[in-house]
Amino acid sequence: MVDNEDQTIPFLPTRLNRESTVFGGMSMSEFTMAAIFGFIVGAGLGLFFSLMFGIGDFWPLIPSLAMFLCLLFIVIGKSLFARLKRGKPEAYLNRLIEVKLERLFGGNQFIFRQGTWSIRRVNKQIKCK
Repeated sequence: MVDNEDQTIPFLPTRLNRESTVFGGMSMSEFTMAAIFGFIVGAGLGLFFSLMFGIGDFWPLIPSLAMFLCLLFIVIGKSLFARLKRGKPEAYLNRLIEVKLERLFGGNQFIFRQGTWSIRRVNKQIKCK
C-alpha cells in the first residue's frame, strides 16, 4: 500500500518554472530572437549586395550572409543579453520586449498609466443638512 505523501512533491522547485538556458546564458526565446534577427539582417544585406553586384553571379551572398550574421548575432547576443538581464527579475527582458512591441503596434494587453497607485481608501465627507 502506498501513501499519498510518497506520491506528491511537498514543494515545487522554482527551477521547474524557469525557461531553460540553451546557449551562453540565453534562454530559448532569446536565442531564437537573436538568430531570426541576424538571419533577416544577413538576408537583407546579401540581397542588397547581390543586386548591387549583379544577381546572376552573386546570388550565393544571400544565404551565406544570412547564415553568417545569424551565427554572429547569436555569439554577440549572448553577452548583450547577459548585460541587459544582470540584476533584473527573471522575465524582465521578455516583458520589456513585449511592452516595446505593445507601444509600437498599439495593442491593449498592458495597462499604461502615469502617476502613483494607491491602495488605501479615500474618506469622503458627507455633508448632512
